[in-house]
Amino acid sequence: MIFEWDDFRKIAEDLRKLDGEAAKRTAISRIYYTVYHRAKLHLESESFQFRQFESSHRQIWDEYKDRGRTFAAVGHAGDRLRANRVKADYINEIENIDALVARSFDWPRTPSPI
Repeated sequence: MIFEWDDFRKIAEDLRKLDGEAAKRTAISRIYYTVYHRAKLHLESESFQFRQFESSHRQIWDEYKDRGRTFAAVGHAGDRLRANRVKADYINEIENIDALVARSFDWPRTPSPI
């Protein structure tokens, strides 16, 4: 059975509503991976070939940025969302976690080509 990556979105939505920084940080991470896998599956459906020994995350967002104006917006938004995920996963002190959560959930709700 194929895993439904959008299930992460449901969990992320639940986590973002909970009190506590751990839940909010995890929500950011899960929403990033929802978007990442949707973008990856879209590229794979178009026979995109990943290069070995390079970050798949970087390849995905760069590929979208290289595909014209509409897709470029996805690539730039993916980069921003990834930066939020890195902060949530690795930075000890985040001044306004609620703002970071809000920014992380903004872009996946807008219509996109993926």
